[in-house]
Amino acid sequence: MKKFFMTSLITVFVLTLLLISGCGKKAVKGGDNLFSLLPDNATGVISVNFKEFAKLEFFNKIIKDAKEKKPDKPGKVFKDYQDFVDKTGIDPQKDIHGFAVALLGKIQPGTEPDFVLAAQLNYDKNKLINALKEADEKFTEEDYKGITIIQGVDEHGKEFALAFVNENIMAGGKIESVKKVVDLSKGEGQNILANARMKSYIEKFKSGAIASFVFDFPEEAKKVQETPMFKMDFTKAEVILGNVEYTGTAWDGEIALVCPNEEGNKQLVNTLNGLKGMGAMAGPEVAELVSNINLSASAEQITLTFNITDELIDKLQKKMEEKKQAMAPPPPPPTE
Repeated sequence: MKKFFMTSLITVFVLTLLLISGCGKKAVKGGDNLFSLLPDNATGVISVNFKEFAKLEFFNKIIKDAKEKKPDKPGKVFKDYQDFVDKTGIDPQKDIHGFAVALLGKIQPGTEPDFVLAAQLNYDKNKLINALKEADEKFTEEDYKGITIIQGVDEHGKEFALAFVNENIMAGGKIESVKKVVDLSKGEGQNILANARMKSYIEKFKSGAIASFVFDFPEEAKKVQETPMFKMDFTKAEVILGNVEYTGTAWDGEIALVCPNEEGNKQLVNTLNGLKGMGAMAGPEVAELVSNINLSASAEQITLTFNITDELIDKLQKKMEEKKQAMAPPPPPPTE
């Protein structure tokens, strides 16, 4: 359970996802509060509505399985899931409201960008610190402008810092970035909402969506890319913007490449629609999938929208399992 504890804690402040604020109309206000803690030089922002995410059936199944599972060899820190909740004071189903992540520095293919995360949740600082100590994690404590910051090393050997910004907000990332969040909480420095360009995209985040995001298009990718089959002109690409939501029976989403290049946009969409037609020949399940993915081009952007039902996901999973079984080597003949 020690690994579970550190992985869970780091994941909450690294991602899982990952990215955010409350639910319904309150999500926008909560997001604004968290965005105000992200530095203005961010090259990307990810927002996840954890309250909506926690409503998903597969998430509740994971929690249910974790509650029912009784480990053969309980860890020296936590006996089981409920013991984790009791000792840390955090129940993922109830206490995590949302988080917002800022990517810092250049976004380059094949590289892992720096980031800082601000999370809104119910927590008890003393319980968390005591749980860390009981887990025998090596960390140091620092008082920075009246805020407690702890520093340590995760299971992959990477340094991390956590700041207890206030009774409902924590921040995570590298120490320099975490201190910037603390500075912003004190009204010092400029936050992402002071960046007019990024603010204009954040304001397009869809209220109630499970996840929304905007990333600067990598400078290294702003070029014409050609293959024997098609040509892609990304020389004027600016950002990638999108959101994903769940309607109860299907996943809906929209991803846009903001690129003021009308001719190039139309050419690329025509090519991608042609590839969709080829993909549809792979079988009825794939044909249904591509029919629910729509591409359009305008003078300003390329937009992809999708609607994928739970029923279709089940069909695709079954088809993949069938192919996996068909490709599996035959069992060895029985020995006499």
